[in-house]
Amino acid sequence: MPRKPNVRDSRQYWVWVTTVEYYAEDDGSDRKDLDPSTQSDPGGWWTCHRDTRLGDLALLYRAKPKMHLGYLIQAESDAYSIADDRHAIKRGWDYGCDYRVLYKFENPITLNDMRQDPYLDEWGALRANFQRRVYAVPRGIWQRLLNRMEETEPRFVRFLRRGGVEKASAKIEDEEELENRLAKDTILRPFGFDLEVRERQRFCEGHGGRIDLLCYERKRKRYVVVELRNVRAGQNTFGQIATYLGWVQQRLSNGKPAHGLVIARGFDNRFLAAAAASDHVSYLDLQELSFE
Repeated sequence: MPRKPNVRDSRQYWVWVTTVEYYAEDDGSDRKDLDPSTQSDPGGWWTCHRDTRLGDLALLYRAKPKMHLGYLIQAESDAYSIADDRHAIKRGWDYGCDYRVLYKFENPITLNDMRQDPYLDEWGALRANFQRRVYAVPRGIWQRLLNRMEETEPRFVRFLRRGGVEKASAKIEDEEELENRLAKDTILRPFGFDLEVRERQRFCEGHGGRIDLLCYERKRKRYVVVELRNVRAGQNTFGQIATYLGWVQQRLSNGKPAHGLVIARGFDNRFLAAAAASDHVSYLDLQELSFE
């Protein structure tokens, strides 16, 4: 059964803990792909708790040397098993989820700041010095943390007042609805795709990530991977669908090449350049499709 939209009603809150190798570049600067200004085109997964659900929010705690809450992140999928991923196995990770960075804090709350707040004295994550990789955050603690951030960061106040979190949640819900329509309608036939949907949200064991729609095209006898983006698609999206195509070829099609179809709200120059050099990836702008 497809997941139901309305991610805000059942939202949970988390702290994800990460070490320097996952939040900094080799020169010690902040990882560029964690900057929300570069994430119109998100991709990849982050390790998480098995109970994580689409639309949950997380604060990313950066361990030594930073030791502060540096980012606000939204889960863009339910948790899925990453037990077949070799990188995950080495580190003892068992679940991951797709994610989007919503906000990077200019004045992060530090470990010392949190220790000096009596309201947080009994919070288990703080008492444990953030030694585990993920902690659930009670709603009251979550609100306290946000309030502290609002006190020190006017830009974050503006982000919240302008509906930054709710806009992100609405995009997720819109994408879910678009996926629902694509899965049951025949709107792709005028564009040369007569597809049978085999699976939705198919996890790619051993590689990570989820295929939005795994389809089969009987006339051409090939698998078609459909990737849906309710934002502009860029280099990350192209890299992601290329990975999915390789996985399908290795695991499902006995070596026969699959075809990728990216449906998004526009495409940047890097995506278009990569697509022009590939015979296996097509793309459609959502504006070309009619859902009436």
